[in-house]
Amino acid sequence: MTQPADRRPEGPADAEFLFALFASVHGPPLVGLAPALRDLLLRQGFAGQRMTYRARYPGACFDVVERAGTAIGRIVTDRGSDALTLVDIALLPARRGRGVGTRLLGETMEAARAAGLPLRLSVSTDNARAQRLYARLGFTTLRADDLQIELVWVPPGAARP
Repeated sequence: MTQPADRRPEGPADAEFLFALFASVHGPPLVGLAPALRDLLLRQGFAGQRMTYRARYPGACFDVVERAGTAIGRIVTDRGSDALTLVDIALLPARRGRGVGTRLLGETMEAARAAGLPLRLSVSTDNARAQRLYARLGFTTLRADDLQIELVWVPPGAARP
């Protein structure tokens, strides 16, 4: 059985961990670049993501996910009037595939159910592993383009968006 993970609000002291987590997700396609250029692009992407999320979701919960006091990931959720949105979820590579993400999604689905709201999220079209997980959990496609697929899970009794 997967050990529970704890959540706590992000703080200024988490900046380097959050950058390392971002780099673990977005860095692999840049592996052939010169290290200085790769670092610059990752830092710009990280700053851009942070600013975009905070501007688009000003009331969101930005949480660090921990296990036994050690940061292993992050989850960002935003409760709107018509849906709960899973803005971002990411785990360090060594923690992926061990049930932690599924547990976090389950907790988020339960929060949506309790609020009587659908749960929305977007996934990259090239992230087949995450797409399989979301399909297994009952998410369905709202719309898709060449880069992203927007998915929704609707708990019993909630209105479909």
